[in-house]
Order: sequence, then structure tokens, then C-alpha cells
Amino acid sequence: MTLNEIIEAVRNGEKPEYDDLRYAVCALDALSTFDRMAFMRLSRAEREGKEKTWTASAQWQWEEHFNRHKRAGVVPPKDYVGWNNDPDNPDFLARRKASMRVMDAALATPSEESKCKTY
Repeated sequence: MTLNEIIEAVRNGEKPEYDDLRYAVCALDALSTFDRMAFMRLSRAEREGKEKTWTASAQWQWEEHFNRHKRAGVVPPKDYVGWNNDPDNPDFLARRKASMRVMDAALATPSEESKCKTY
């Protein structure tokens, strides 16, 4: 099943296979990460008053978002995720565990910048 087929099946009250759902979650998480990075890039450029470049334009980012979702939707999520990001790949799990340790350490130690900011 493709990502789009899985999403439609769930919306239609069907119950896709467990592994199809696992990989669909991973694919949607990857898409969400790309979108979040694009918004951060646009926000940073705007905040810093940078002159717009093609890749830092909202139009380009929207087209990229659209095409990325279009490409992801027509393939099985496991193919979209790929072996390097597969939750059944022991090397991926080891990298993930290491990155989570780094993130936990970073979150446990407040930076000087975060101490000064008020929201």
C-alpha cells in the first residue's frame, strides 16, 4: 500500500496492517520534519532581515512541500523511509539512541541564551 492508500484506508474506517501503519508514521514524521525545517529557515531569514533567495522564499518552500508530499504519497512508506531510517535497522536504532543521549544532555543543561529570554 502507498502512503496515500494507507491514509485513505484509515479515514474510511479500515484497519491497515500494523507494519504499514508503523512505516506510515515514520514517513509522516519525516515529512513533518522537512516542513518544520522549511518554516525555521523562512523565519530565520525574515528575523535576520536577509534578502530573499529562491530557496528562502515562501513560494519555493510551498512548491517543495507540495512535491515532497506528492512523491511520498505514491510509494509504500517503507520505501519512502528507506533502510537508513528504518526502525528495524539496528544501525538506525544505534544512531537514534546516541542522538537521544545528546538531546537529553542538551535539554538538561540550559544555555545562557535560554536563561535570558522571556516569552
